[in-house]
Amino acid sequence: MEITEQVKTIKKNLKLIGKLEKEFGLKPNSDIDDPLLYCGVAQSNVIKELTPLVEEYFGSAYKPAGETAFFKNLFDKFLKAVGGARKDQTLFKKDIDEGVILYCAFWPWGTQPVKTSVRIGLVCYSEELEAEYTKYLKGYF
Repeated sequence: MEITEQVKTIKKNLKLIGKLEKEFGLKPNSDIDDPLLYCGVAQSNVIKELTPLVEEYFGSAYKPAGETAFFKNLFDKFLKAVGGARKDQTLFKKDIDEGVILYCAFWPWGTQPVKTSVRIGLVCYSEELEAEYTKYLKGYF
């Protein structure tokens, strides 16, 4: 697939961000400055309700909450790229192309478990791919 087609696919899936903000009151975290990452904050009690919407875009969870990821954290290239996952975290992924993965993650706050970060990002396995996608997608996340 040509990069312009991949970018169209990604932009289509990023419509999820607006829906999450509108329907579930997610508030963007202004501390994020990565052009290929969105981080919204939700009340933890709505995560169960918003999960079906995320599944419409990403399918079933790659790493559901409650499932340990000890070996995946050590050996799975994708999990390593997103910094690993704890047992209480949920991770969805959508393969865009070889070396490019769109993901959505629910990261409950350890210090304040009533809140959960909802991260939507793009993993690029090379710096060249990351630079190329940043050029096309800056401002969409």
